[in-house]
Parts: sequence; C-alpha cells; structure tokens
Amino acid sequence: MTATILVSGTKRRASLALAAAIGTEAAASTGAPTLLVELGEGAQRRGTTLLAAPGARRLEAALRGEGLSASARGHLCHLALPEPSEGLAELTDLEEVCGAEITVAHLPGPLWVPALERIRPSGGCLLVSLPEDRSLAALAVGELRRRGLPAQVVTSPPAKLASRRALAGVRAGGAFSERAAAIARRLLGLGGRSGQALPALLGAGLILLLATVALTAIGGAATGRGRVQRAADLAALSAARSMRDDVARLVGHRLSLAQYLGRARSAAIDAARRNDVDPARLRIAFPDSAARPPLQARAEIRAEVDPERLPGGDRLGDRRPIPVVASAIAEASVAGSTWTGMPAQAEGGGYSGPLVYRDGEGMRPDVAAAYDRMAAAARRAGLDLVVVSGFRSDAEQATLFAQHPDPRWVAPPGRSLHRCATELDLGPSSAYGWLHANAIRFGFVQRYSWESWHFGFDAGPPPCSEVANTLDTDPIGGERDSLARSSGLPDFVPGRYREQLLRSASRWNVSPGLLAAQLEAESGFNARAVSPAGALGIAQFIPSTAASYGLRNPFDPVAAIDAEAHLMSDLLRRFHSVPLALAAYNAGSGAVAACGCVPSYPETRAYVARILALAGGSGVFLAPPLEVTLVK
Repeated sequence: MTATILVSGTKRRASLALAAAIGTEAAASTGAPTLLVELGEGAQRRGTTLLAAPGARRLEAALRGEGLSASARGHLCHLALPEPSEGLAELTDLEEVCGAEITVAHLPGPLWVPALERIRPSGGCLLVSLPEDRSLAALAVGELRRRGLPAQVVTSPPAKLASRRALAGVRAGGAFSERAAAIARRLLGLGGRSGQALPALLGAGLILLLATVALTAIGGAATGRGRVQRAADLAALSAARSMRDDVARLVGHRLSLAQYLGRARSAAIDAARRNDVDPARLRIAFPDSAARPPLQARAEIRAEVDPERLPGGDRLGDRRPIPVVASAIAEASVAGSTWTGMPAQAEGGGYSGPLVYRDGEGMRPDVAAAYDRMAAAARRAGLDLVVVSGFRSDAEQATLFAQHPDPRWVAPPGRSLHRCATELDLGPSSAYGWLHANAIRFGFVQRYSWESWHFGFDAGPPPCSEVANTLDTDPIGGERDSLARSSGLPDFVPGRYREQLLRSASRWNVSPGLLAAQLEAESGFNARAVSPAGALGIAQFIPSTAASYGLRNPFDPVAAIDAEAHLMSDLLRRFHSVPLALAAYNAGSGAVAACGCVPSYPETRAYVARILALAGGSGVFLAPPLEVTLVK
C-alpha cells in the first residue's frame, strides 16, 4: 500500500520545492521507491538526471511503459499531470501500476479538498506566508484534523539553492533538509519532531485571507458549523482591516465617523458574500464605538445549514436543516514592544557598533532609520516590506557557506558585506519591482543583479569602517535614533508652536512628529484645556507629574511642551518602544510595566492608535502599523 503525502502552498514554486525535499528525505531515509507527482495547471515535465537511485529508475520504467513521461531525478521519480481532474483520477491507479511505496503529490489549492475526498493520504503539508495566510492555514489544517490526519504547516520557504537541489532529487543539506526530513517522518508515522502545527499557528491570531487559493473549495468541505464560523471570522476580520486602513483618514478628518464605520460594514458584507453567506443573515456591530477611534468589529451570522449540500458536513437521518449561530470579534490593535532582547552590540564580524532590529534582524542604526523611511513609503504604495536577513557574524557566515558552498549565492566567511550590518535581504517577492525602482531614494542599492532581494546601504559611512562603529551609542537601539532624524512637522501644527516643538524635540532627542501628534490627541493644541480627570494644559499633565518634571504652570505651552518631550524621552528609554511609551504617558508606567504591553484599557488603546494614525497620515513613521487579529 502506498503512503501518500499531499503538499500545497500559496506560492507554487516554493511549495513544489518543499514537496520535492520531503520526498527526497523520505526516499533517502527509508530506501523506498518514491514518486513526486506535480498536479494541476503549470505542471511540467522535467528531464532525467544522470545520477538517479535504482528505485527511481524502476518507477520511471514502469510509468513509461504506461505511456507517461516520467523522469528519474536523484532519489525521486517525477511525473507531471497537468490536467487536474484526470490527474486525481489516475493517481491511485498509477501508484499501484508503478509500485511506488511513497508518493508526494503537489497540488494547487482548489484541488486540496477533491484530493482528500478521493485519496486517503498519510497527511498533508502546507507552505504559507504569515501573517497574511493564517486563515487559509487554519481552514486547511482544520480539515485534515477533522479527518484524523496529521498536518504540518511550514512558514519559511526554501532558499533558491536548496530549491534547485530538492527539485533535482538531491538532499538540500542544512536546516532546510533537516526540516523536510522531520516533516516526512511525522507525516509517514515514523516519529520525529513536529513542526509548527495548528495550535501555535492559531495562537498568534488569524489574519484576513489574501492568498490566491480558493477559500470556498476548502470551506465547502468543512462541517456546516465550522464553515459558518469561518465566515463570521472573515467578516469580522474584513471589517477590522478596513478600520485599520482608514483610521488615519478618520483622525485626519478626511472621513466622518459614519463613513469610517460604513466602510467597515461594507467590507464585512463583501466578505460574507464571497463566502456564500446571505448578507441578510449578517449582523455587524462595533463594541468600542464610544472610543476615538473605534477599532473593534463584531460579526454575527444566523444561518441554517443543509447537511446534504456540504460534503463532510453534519448528517441527520431526517435531513432537517441545522440552525447555526456564529459570532466573532476582530480588532485593529497596536503591536506591543519593538524591543527584541537580542544583543545590543555587534561582535564577531566587520562591525562592532550598536545593533538595531527590524523583524528580528540586526543592522546599523543609520540603516534602520533609512529602512524605516523606505518601509513607510512602501506601505503607502500598498506593500509591507519584511527584513529576511541582516547582520551576520563571520561564524554565522561560515555555517551558511558550509551548507551552500556556491560563492555566487553565498559569500565565503570574511567576504560577505552582511558582516558590516549594512546589507538587508528584503521581501516579499511582490515588492522587488518597487524596491528596484525606489530603494535608491533611501540610500539603498541592489548589490547584485541576480539577487533581487539583496540591498546594501551606501548613503552613510562605508561598510566595515571605523567611523561606522561610532555612529551612535544609544542603548535603546536605534528606535529614538530613527525618530530624531524625522525632523518634519505635520501640517496640523499651529505656527506659534512649531519652533518650540522643534527646539524641545532636539533637546530631548525625540521625534517632533511624535510630540506634535501627541499634542493634537491630548488637547488639539489648546493651551487652556482641562480634562474631566483633572489633566491640565496643552500636554494634559496631571499636577503630580507636572511637579516631578519641574513644570510649575501646566498652562504655559512653552514649558509644557518641553516637559512633554522630557517625559517622552524618559519613557522611550525605559520601554524601548513608541507604542509602549505612549501607553505609559496615558495609563501610567506601572500598568505598562506590569504586562510589557499596551494595557487593554479601551481609552489607552484608542489613544495610542490615534497618535500613530495622526503621525502616519502625515508621513511620520513612528512604529509598525496596526495589526488585525481575532480576539474572540
């Protein structure tokens, strides 16, 4: 009996390479004849390699005897079946004819459920990009779990060299090879470590599905209750995503509150329609509508599910419709700390200065400041940049080179510019065109024509130079360094306060854009403002805090702005994060220190979001954008 593993993903070539790597590792570790089947549109015949395992050659001969263009490639025998319906129908028969003991079938998303219906696989593996594909992964893995099948989720695509080796049926080597071997062992029931499975995936929160895989094909095979719940999830997420995207327009008075909520409601209705839910059955509410800005959306669906129309759904003897009520709450929330806990100082390479982290990757402070400006511009163009790789020590480079000893793709130890903390490997691939056209404006150049992802910073001190090591010794790690370089003031700042804002920002090394957005949120630049809670003046100091910062008269705007800058400087130094510093300004340092997060007080969360939106809408980059998550 053949053991079959199904593999799919949102990026076809990367997931195909993963399938090949799993098959290669399975064949190499068990010695079993292994067939790699490439199903669906885009499947193409691949040539036979000179070196091929005996088992792969036997499979090749058997399949060619059936008139099929099979190819023995290393440990694998490759077969392309470009016609989806014929491919699924033929797959089981072919396994018996050729004598394959292990089959790894790579298929596009719309074939996922039909394959589960027709084939009894050993398990399934999905390659996705997080966070954007979490909903897809939850649905696909949930369907496998419902059928009692092991599931595996992989979030890091293979590198180009590893992909080429895997598709040639050769063990890729290194961490990727180890990961593929562990997946093969688990899905074949041979033991071994498990990877990133569903509980960890869901723990980070579901994000609105943006992938190209047909959601309805997966959702239609889930149980009726599960499908309605997923529809509610996606409706709530769609509304919250709309709120996230529009919050800067709301606080900038380019949208009214009614328009802001109306657009979120329309997004939820559109998501319901796309998931075959009658909008008349959908109820949308905004639980925090009293907050400014509101950031939560609640979707409730009341439906009746016909069990006869849902493959795999609930079956009742009398076939009565099943009443279902599903609800979900999603919100656009502020990311917590930007502090990484990683080493603050580089060592073991050509750079020994402070390290700043973006997406967990280290770089020089001036590189981080330039990257922040570039990422903000890319976001305005509809792209979210990701730093895939940054600073690497010589020891780390040596390990990488040992795994991939090809100087065209990996520089030998001591020669890579990554050791200088000026080089960034960037993604996603959809941003390569934009980067090629725009990176130079921010001081980045594409180092090599054949590496669309590799950009080096050349607008500052030369890489691996002595002057680079002394750029900045601020232990905060560049967050404030990048803010200090943002010297523009938003248009909403009254002329009489602009000079004082710039002076205080310079004195306390805080972004003037941050201070300006904060004053707009606190008082609207009203120097005589008094809140119901007793906060006073343009910066809304309570008397005890004012006294501790030497502010004798909170209604003096010049002195209050300087005290505000002083307080924010201290909070940034303590919490290493713009969102956390703002939360501490509003809710107190104790509440933020207790959880290491933005406290769940609606007023504080709205306060932080409002300031970040005000700054972002004015082109001042202060922190990562709001993230959309399911909270219930």
